[in-house]
Amino acid sequence: MVETLKRRSALTSVYVKGRYGANHDMPGTTLEERGKLTLVHVEYAADDPESALGLADVLGFALPKAGHSAAAANTRALWMGPGRWLVVGKDATYGALAQKIAARLPDAAINDVSSSRTVLRLTGPKVCDVLAAGCPMDLHPTKWAPGACATTIFDHFTVILDCIGANDFDVYVARGFAQSFYECLMEAGEEFGVEVA
Repeated sequence: MVETLKRRSALTSVYVKGRYGANHDMPGTTLEERGKLTLVHVEYAADDPESALGLADVLGFALPKAGHSAAAANTRALWMGPGRWLVVGKDATYGALAQKIAARLPDAAINDVSSSRTVLRLTGPKVCDVLAAGCPMDLHPTKWAPGACATTIFDHFTVILDCIGANDFDVYVARGFAQSFYECLMEAGEEFGVEVA
């Protein structure tokens, strides 16, 4: 019988729960790694309406417009470019979501990339300030409302930012850079206080 490898966090050696930085009554930012996520990259021709309709049908919700994300139940879709999506599922069996999408979209390129990214959820009143320390985008709430997403940079890392709520962001970074990115993020949050949950 073949044993299935269990995914390990890329942050195992640095991720320690606790309070760091400035000692305020409330931390400016709470940081939590999001494990057990399935990430599926879906790409089809930008002028292929059948695949777009098929993906929406599989997900159970309308695909968001450019620069946005949408979600229902345990699945989220992030716009990555014309005909390109990152579909994020919670607690799904490895490969199951990709197979489900591939069965409905025979002309699309479907890749399960779950092991390629580390995902951190940042919450709290100083999240935008922490992200602004390394990101050139204008993250002011008037520009970035819940449901906005984009590929950008933080310091020298390429990241995907997904605005979940007014003070809630999911940040996706390549697994190979996760530790360095985590350390930069912790440094950026020191002045406001960071709680690692």
